[in-house]
Amino acid sequence: MSIFDKIKRTYDWAISNLYVKPLLLKNLLRNKHLYDSSSYYPDKEARSKRQNFIFQVGQIIKYGLANEFYFMYGLDVKSDEERKEYMNYQPFMIRRNYLNYEHNPHNSTCILRNKLYFDIFANAIGITTPKIRAYYSNDTLYIWNDGFVKTSFDELLNFNNVELFCKETEGECGVGIFRLVIRNNKAYIEGLEISPKDIETKIKGCEYIFQETVCQHPEMSRLYSGSINTMRLVTVRSLKDGEIHIMPSILRIGAHGSFVDNTSQGGLAVGFDLNTGQLHKYGFYKPKFGLRTEVHPDSLVRLNEFYIPMLKDAEEKAIYFHTMLKDVHSIGWDIAIGRTGPIFIEGNDNWEINGPQVGNHGLKKEFEEYFFEK
Repeated sequence: MSIFDKIKRTYDWAISNLYVKPLLLKNLLRNKHLYDSSSYYPDKEARSKRQNFIFQVGQIIKYGLANEFYFMYGLDVKSDEERKEYMNYQPFMIRRNYLNYEHNPHNSTCILRNKLYFDIFANAIGITTPKIRAYYSNDTLYIWNDGFVKTSFDELLNFNNVELFCKETEGECGVGIFRLVIRNNKAYIEGLEISPKDIETKIKGCEYIFQETVCQHPEMSRLYSGSINTMRLVTVRSLKDGEIHIMPSILRIGAHGSFVDNTSQGGLAVGFDLNTGQLHKYGFYKPKFGLRTEVHPDSLVRLNEFYIPMLKDAEEKAIYFHTMLKDVHSIGWDIAIGRTGPIFIEGNDNWEINGPQVGNHGLKKEFEEYFFEK
């Protein structure tokens, strides 16, 4: 190690331990929800607020980050051995980012980051995606007609009785999505009529795709018909054998009238058996939307009595798709189940381990198995 490397390491250590970590500890005191919140497991004996606080201090000292999902993971009621099974987000994120793109920034993640590129590539290899009807970029609208044709927003009204999901091409977590309904040459957002000019104003300066709404499998609609309910199916290329494996994953379900299934927008996250597709007993909300439930709040379907249709087909296609992206280590796929098979909404190289851990169990064992060579 050169003298310059030693100086940099000493500097980084000083910044982290003398400035950043004390600041994080101060922020912990301000954010009581990290150690003083309602338990997701009220039927079990929970640790005290003081014990929760001490645990979070330990997380900051060890990882440089408090555990935002402390209560969702049930760490307030789990044993010390069970706690060790859960990954803190910080070391997971660092390793995920390094393997997916930091060691090779000019790789296939560009296909995953851009929804238009994703659609073009997926269709080229035989993967079904929602049909793109229009694309907006550089203040110009293009309509698909055996290729993109430059047009005006007035032309959107000529779509005949269609429902479109409008998304930023590089958007995340459901932010910026809106549903555009065109019926009898009129456009509506959330039931209110909107002019072509207003649509243009709404997305001006951004880059958007307009996709036809997926016609999901009747079983998925029975679970909740207000949104397209998607799996976050995680595939990972093991560093030990080079084979692609499927990690514990979740189904995301819309709730309470929402037209999106994202948990950040109030949806439920539910783990499931990768062999049978049977949902686990509990579905989980993010804290500001609720805690956990055994029954879907709208459809009243009991979660552990529901089986995801066509799961094996979705798993096989996800593995196949991943084989085409040879330089991406792990991917979180968003997959809907259509009437005739899986429909791939998008792939995420920056997927998060939090949801799969909430819906299933701690994934430290899988992390160590697939993310390291030894």
